[in-house]
Amino acid sequence: MSTNLSWTAFVVGAFLCITNFYLSFLSYPLHRLRGLPRESYRWNSGIPLFGSLLVGLSLLGLYPLPCMLPAAIALIVIDTGGIHWFVGVMIYQSVFRKNQKNANT
Repeated sequence: MSTNLSWTAFVVGAFLCITNFYLSFLSYPLHRLRGLPRESYRWNSGIPLFGSLLVGLSLLGLYPLPCMLPAAIALIVIDTGGIHWFVGVMIYQSVFRKNQKNANT
């Protein structure tokens, strides 16, 4: 992978990762901090899969740079549209539902 293509993939992927994080965790609190009512908030969905994938692929060309691996890992971790978040949420919900069913019986 060429260096220019790697940088492009990294920048686009980083933008998507940060956007997904913003939409998941920051958008609603900022809406409320502006003094707006809960009813006026509109939920916006992020862009799944592509952010983490692009950041990961960019490492093919940017791995020699010492700061790229930690930056890529941080971006991938916060990307709530990544496959790892999907798997984690599915595991959490299956465990939580089992515990909730046991508590109700």
